[in-house]
Formats: sequence, structure tokens, C-alpha cells
Amino acid sequence: MKKFLLTDEEIQEAVAFRRQRHEQPELGYEEYKTTEALRQKLQSWGVEILDTNLQTGLVATIGQGKTEQCIALRADIDALPIQEQSGLPFASHHPGVGHCCGHDFHMTALLYAAKLLKDVEEEIPGRVLLIFQPAEEKLNGSRSVIATGIFEKYNPQHIIGLHTWPDIPAGTIGIRKGPSMAASDSLKIVVHGRGGHGAHPHKSVDPVCITGYLLTALQTIISRNVAPLDSGVITIGKITGGTAANVIPDTVTMEGTVRSLDPAVRALLQKRLETMLPAIAEGFGGTCEVEYSKGNPPVINDPWTVDRIAQAGTEVLGAENVVELEKASMGSEDFADYLELLPGALFRIGTRNEDERSHRPLHNSGIIFDEKGIVAGAEVLAQTVWDLFH
Repeated sequence: MKKFLLTDEEIQEAVAFRRQRHEQPELGYEEYKTTEALRQKLQSWGVEILDTNLQTGLVATIGQGKTEQCIALRADIDALPIQEQSGLPFASHHPGVGHCCGHDFHMTALLYAAKLLKDVEEEIPGRVLLIFQPAEEKLNGSRSVIATGIFEKYNPQHIIGLHTWPDIPAGTIGIRKGPSMAASDSLKIVVHGRGGHGAHPHKSVDPVCITGYLLTALQTIISRNVAPLDSGVITIGKITGGTAANVIPDTVTMEGTVRSLDPAVRALLQKRLETMLPAIAEGFGGTCEVEYSKGNPPVINDPWTVDRIAQAGTEVLGAENVVELEKASMGSEDFADYLELLPGALFRIGTRNEDERSHRPLHNSGIIFDEKGIVAGAEVLAQTVWDLFH
């Protein structure tokens, strides 16, 4: 049985590459230097880069292409609009931009999985697509990749991605079958009343008062409409309205996010929001407009693909380092867009160690990631591909 393991020299190179990208993070669709660094590395190893017309990000290929079998691997490459406060010697040099979600890990793991696979290219009869995707944090970078037409041209049968996870130790991977991450939809509610003087509220229809009732009522959609063992989240993160303390405004606007793991629950949440809130506003003499915008669907991992990842993880890391995750995450990932086209799975790479900073949640300005996770990610990706071909 062939086992894919990085050498000590390759690990040092991978860590150096990751730290360089960590110092120079770039936001979605602005990843020009990141793309060029990836391109140079791949070309130095003789990896073919496809002409996709992507402005940032790239797609490369490995394999003989003699059979129709094709497997896609995907990593995202963009950073967050966050001022990093990790205290690392290689912390971000770009004010207000930081790799606080681990995308520098993802791209490096895929890059060095590519190196491992390039070394055995003559033994890969089909094709491996290496997708270095821009703009995941904008939750639409996947669509720019899909728009290139590579899925129609190469027809991959499976797609595999990976993501850092501070809840499990570095050197492990986390797997989960079925719903793994949530759908992400956006919500905008505009409450209309009739403005007036704060001293004479009876002469007005107060949209601020209506908004207070709506905030309470919308949470009952979760507690009294969604089954207790199902999952749903409605969070209002922004409320705007009014110009002065003694003036009742004409309108108040609320904006928020809606998360769900099950397509049926997703449809239920949208229906209840669009019907219940306007009825409540009308009861107070006002009106209410609900704008519900669907974003990414949930990440639903294909069980067969998860089993292949688990098998590969056992081969290179040991069975004790393959962790079955008990719960899905209500975070979202545009990897879900690929899973609507073909079966696949997103697995987690552990990044936790004894340092308290590595226990912090993703998107925390002070989070750090144990670099053993890069090694685990690269080795499991390469091993999974090899096993699928052999």
C-alpha cells in the first residue's frame, strides 16, 4: 500500500510558504500576489495550470488524462477584513486584513498535496483538478470558478475540500456525513409607521415600538415552528432608524442572517418570516416589507466520499486521529455550491494545541493555528486521491 507523507524538507517549505502568505493576506477578488505565489510554486514543479480567465485564483491539473476519471480538490485563498491581533512574528503586514479563518492553511495543504501527487503523476491514469478558489468569504467565489466551465469540460466525479477547525487537536482530521455546515441567507425588514413628535405618540404609528415586537416574535419562528431536534438560527445584527431622541421616525430597518441545515427548514423559515412579520406590523397600524435573499445552500457531505476520506486519514494519520464530529456548524461555506453539482465532502483539519489562542473561534482577531494541520491536510488529500484512483 502506498502511503503519502511529506518529508521534513517539504514540511519546512510548506510552513515557510504559509507564513509568507499569512504576512501578505488579500481580500476576495484581490488575491493577485497570492495567486502569483501559487502559480510560481506549481510551475516550478511542472504542474499544468489551466487557462480559465479567472482574475484571481487558479485551476491546475495533474494526471495522464487517459481515462475519464476525474477528482477535484478545492482550497480557498482569500483573507478577512479583520485587524489581526495574534502577536505572531509573521502576523499580517496589511492593516485591517488578516488570515483569521485559516485559508492560508487551506491553500498550502492543497499546494503540497499537489506536490505529492505530481511525484506519482505517471501512475494517475485520469485527472486531478486543483482548484485554488478566490473570495470564499464573500460566499460567491465558488460561482466564479463554476462559471469557467471546468466542471462541464472535465466532469469530475467527486470534489473534496478542507477547513481548519480549532475544536480538535492539530494532527487530526474531523469528518461528518450529511449536513455539515449551514445555508446562509440574508434578511432585510423595513418597518413603516407614521412619524411625529415623541411627546405625542398617540398621533403617530411608532415603527420603533413595532420593531421591538417583531424582534421578539421572529424568535418564536425557531422555538415554535422548527422541530426541537432540527436546527435554525435567525439573528438580527443591524437596526437603523430615527434621527433624534424626541422624534418618532417614519421607518426602521432591520438586517440579519438566517441559517439552516435542512432545505425543508430553510423553506419554512422563509415562509414564516414573509407571512408573520407583516401581519404583526399591520396589527399595530403599520406595514412591514420582508426581503429574503437566498445565499449559499447547506454543505451536505456525501457519505461515500466521507468514508474514503476517513480511510485515507486512517492510513496516513492513524485511526485514532480521525475524529467523527458530533455536531454540524451553523457557519456557512460556498463549497456548498459545488456539492449541488457533484458529490463530495468538506473535512476538517485540527489546529488546536496547548496555546489558549488556538482554542479561539474562527474569525477571532487573535486566533492562531498549529501548523501540524497543514501536514495532515496535505497528506490526507493526496492519499484520498490516490485511493480513489487505485
